Amino acid sequence: MSATPDDVAAHAGHPLSRLVAARALLPGEALFALRTTLDPRDVTDDHRVTADLLATGHERAYARMQEGIALGSGRAILCFVGEPGGRARFTGLRRFFARRPGIVPGDIVYDYDVADLFHQFVARSRRPVFYDAIDLAGLDDCVGRLVVDWPRPAMVRLRPAGHPGLIVAAEIK
Repeated sequence: MSATPDDVAAHAGHPLSRLVAARALLPGEALFALRTTLDPRDVTDDHRVTADLLATGHERAYARMQEGIALGSGRAILCFVGEPGGRARFTGLRRFFARRPGIVPGDIVYDYDVADLFHQFVARSRRPVFYDAIDLAGLDDCVGRLVVDWPRPAMVRLRPAGHPGLIVAAEIK
């Protein structure tokens, strides 16, 4: 069985934009890519490293906590979690909607398992902005499997999905 153009493996070594085009994701809409990593100031007993966000299921909630209006509002964003070696693993395609400053979604503020992250973030943030996020279809089969090389500097967390340095690195089966 040969690979089809929308198979992740067929895009290894090529820009992420090629996979996005093959999947015809939200044509005519500018997509962005977000690399989430645990800020050292937010470390707690339950969340010591970025991998803990995935292991505890809190990556999504943590990505919804941003300093300022970093994600805009209404944007479709390919979400990744940072991994060692400058790579990032795909966690979902979501549309983010900014809330008014200081308005925290109830699922974050009342989730005791996320409370430590929430409090650490609020304590260090100068302009905390919280987002609602809805999942979008088109890459569900790639969650946890699609890995990209994230271009330097890695501290640039939000990039256009068409950035030429976002290269499909691997697919984990």
